[in-house]
Amino acid sequence: MKATYQNRPWPFISYHLKDYTFSPHLHNQIEVVYILSGYCSITIDSISYPASCGNLFLILPYQIHSFSDTKDCELIVQVFDPDYAAELIPYLNNTIPQCPFLSDVPCDCANALIKAEDYYFAQADSRIIRAYVSLYMSFLYDRFCFVPSSVSDHYSVLHSLLHYVDAHFTEKLTLDLLAHELHVTKYYISRIFSHKLQTSFTDYVNQLRLEYAITLLQTTDCPINEIAYLCGFECERTFFRAFRKHMNMTPSYFRNKK
Repeated sequence: MKATYQNRPWPFISYHLKDYTFSPHLHNQIEVVYILSGYCSITIDSISYPASCGNLFLILPYQIHSFSDTKDCELIVQVFDPDYAAELIPYLNNTIPQCPFLSDVPCDCANALIKAEDYYFAQADSRIIRAYVSLYMSFLYDRFCFVPSSVSDHYSVLHSLLHYVDAHFTEKLTLDLLAHELHVTKYYISRIFSHKLQTSFTDYVNQLRLEYAITLLQTTDCPINEIAYLCGFECERTFFRAFRKHMNMTPSYFRNKK
């Protein structure tokens, strides 16, 4: 089964987050995480790493990762297409970072990452953002050692499940549909969510939809009721309830605040 990725039309997204938690997930883009203050735990491919102020994490496409145990943690998360970091493209298919984080991030690297965020939120020309991403990735390129990855990991049921959900979360998704697409039972899928991802199927899908909604609220002028349907929610009421639970505020308050 080949998944298509049509739910992320932006080649670059930057999030500025506080006390961020997110269930295990994956995507087809590169992710860079920079800790500005506080502490959290970042799990990548089943290995948990303590993250603290000044640490930077590099997560390659299709690596399962999550955020938890936040303590007054403020961080920048930037997700972008591989061609923003041309130096890494030869490493993306069969390798992963031997150690996915740096504790000694060069000042110029951190400054370029922050400037990319500033220009993103200012809705500047994408070429300027790309230039800053290319700049900080050039600083990082020689600081990571890449080792062969386990090819079999990318063909596990868990990876196939997350691939499919990541590609289709804006559509109507049910356990029966996933079971049919992956040729397993829906009870097996439920166990994967509860035992391996420590969440429910519904909460996981809603979390992806809400992250997409946050991006739409930040980067478009779409009416909020339209955003609800674009993200895959069946009605506005469900979207508002899920958004308030996830963000402790309404979508309109979030948009005005930003």
